[in-house]
Amino acid sequence: MTYVNETSDGDDTGREDVEPGNAAEKAADSNDADDDTEVLRDELTELNTKWLRALADLENLKKRVERERRRWRIEAKEEVILPLLDVIDNFERAVTCDVPNAPEPDDPYRQGVEMILKHLREVLEAQGVTAIETCGAEFDPNLHEAVQMVESGNHRSNEVVEELQRGYRMGERLLRCSRVVVAR
Repeated sequence: MTYVNETSDGDDTGREDVEPGNAAEKAADSNDADDDTEVLRDELTELNTKWLRALADLENLKKRVERERRRWRIEAKEEVILPLLDVIDNFERAVTCDVPNAPEPDDPYRQGVEMILKHLREVLEAQGVTAIETCGAEFDPNLHEAVQMVESGNHRSNEVVEELQRGYRMGERLLRCSRVVVAR
C-alpha cells in the first residue's frame, strides 16, 4: 500500500509515493522475517532428519529381507538334500556289499549303480555339499557322533577308528554329523 504525500498548498501535482511506517517498523518486519526463516530452517532440518532415518530404515529392511531370502534358500536346499544323503548311503552300501553272489566289478549292472552314485555325488558337490573326513581324525563332537568306543592298541585315544555313516556339510553348515567308532 502506498500513501500520497501532498504539497502544502493542497496541490496534488507534486505527489510523491512514500512507503508506510518508519524505520522501527521496517526493523520489526525484518526481525519477523528472520524468525520465520529460522522456523523454516528448523522445520527443514527436522524433516531432513526424519527423511534420513526413513532412508536408513529402508536400507536396513532391504538387508534384512536379503538375509532372510538367503536363509530360506539354504533351508530349501537342505530339505531336498537331506533325503538324498540317505539315497547315497544306500548306493554306497550296494556298491560295497560283500556277498557271495555280488556282481563282479566289470558287471554292467554294478557299473550302472556306481555311475548313479558318482552322479549323485557330483550333483551334491555342485550344490556345495562335501563329505566330512573321519577315519584317522581326532574325534570332534561338533562333527561326529560317537556310536561306540573300542579298545585299540593301534590308535590314539579319541581317534576315529571307523565310520558307520558319513557326515556332510554344505559350505560351513553341518547337514549331518558322522556316526563313528572311537578308540579309547
